[in-house]
Amino acid sequence: MEKLENKFYIRTYGCQMNKYDSDIIKALLLKENFKEVSTPEEADYIFINTCAVREHAEKRAIGRLNSLKSLKKNKPETIVGVVGCMAKNHPDLIHHSVVDFLAPPDSYRNLAKWAIAKKSGYIPEDKNEQYSDIFIYPNKISSYLSITRGCNYFCSYCIVPYTRGLIRSRPPNNILEEAEELIDGGMRELTLLGQNINAYYYKGVDFPEILKRVANLKGLKRLNFLTSHPKDIPDNLFSVMAEHNNVTNYLHLPLQSGKDSILTRMNRGYTLKDYLRIIDKARHLLDDLYLSTDIIVGFPGEKEEDFEETLRAVERIRFDQSYMFAYSDRKGTLAALLKDKVDERIKKHRLRRLIEIQNSITMEKASAFKGKKMEVLIVGEAKKGGKIGKNRSGRIIIINGVAKIGSIYIVKINRINGRVPIGEIEKEV
Repeated sequence: MEKLENKFYIRTYGCQMNKYDSDIIKALLLKENFKEVSTPEEADYIFINTCAVREHAEKRAIGRLNSLKSLKKNKPETIVGVVGCMAKNHPDLIHHSVVDFLAPPDSYRNLAKWAIAKKSGYIPEDKNEQYSDIFIYPNKISSYLSITRGCNYFCSYCIVPYTRGLIRSRPPNNILEEAEELIDGGMRELTLLGQNINAYYYKGVDFPEILKRVANLKGLKRLNFLTSHPKDIPDNLFSVMAEHNNVTNYLHLPLQSGKDSILTRMNRGYTLKDYLRIIDKARHLLDDLYLSTDIIVGFPGEKEEDFEETLRAVERIRFDQSYMFAYSDRKGTLAALLKDKVDERIKKHRLRRLIEIQNSITMEKASAFKGKKMEVLIVGEAKKGGKIGKNRSGRIIIINGVAKIGSIYIVKINRINGRVPIGEIEKEV
């Protein structure tokens, strides 16, 4: 038999935290002399990094595992590991015909030796794991940087506290050290990550303070953060954002529902009035705030009049973008035990109505940028030519003409393609 060369392939499903975790896994494997390849057919080790938050993400991961059956049959020595949230929430996956082992989110330090030893089963976790000493080195202009792991809020529909544990905050000096290494390595845009990032706290340092410290690092041109919880917005957060020119005026703040009784059933800990108060303050302090949200329709017990209140809230708030989902049961959550489920056809109908309204608002708000001038950081190549940029609110702008990735230009928006502003460069900043 040909000797294995420790070639690995990783496929990632789910949120930004999963993408960051994949970078951590890559860093750990490369340290052990593994080599990354671009297709599963080339690999000796295949890792499927999974998400359990949405049913759709789970189905995609299962579909990917099923697609590996013929590869595993023709190359049985290939090791396949399921990593991430599904490894924690679906231990029965160990019985899938292609799966050799499961690696939940806090077990990645043992991933390499477990794979090399061809062990089967479930890699044990370290409940206090933060991966604080594992720095990622993405070959691009933008990078994620995790500052917390886990969440203390048990929203009734959410699996995160069960799969990722309770919140742990990284030491500030460790965050700053990684941020500096990323910037020295060419990063010009960083996005701080946490399941509930505003709950960051380490020995007297809260989230606005760590945001300020990272923003003050020399060479950083854009700083974003994800994801905020309405219950934990610090009083001075928007002031800190306004005081730093490189912190984007972007806020992702999940609403989930516009009906207070549904928010209570979701165990969200705020009312629509509380949410509106936060948005009013943010828009007062931050020019051209780009506001995105998450909304769930068809939560157990949601009546038609409850859904209509959500629609009215969306029309009142006028989000720039929404991530909209029909509710699906997550095994192990309180909401999965509720009996008054909404019919699937009704959920799909409500979701279509919500998407239609939000898309109309999104396009209207994008159209208002025609003729405006703005600072744009070039972050990549556009698929159909030109460059991809982001303005100071984190809005995606497509730029025509010659532009250097990592540089900032004054751009004039001359047309809108669907919901995306298209601009021409006037000068470099």
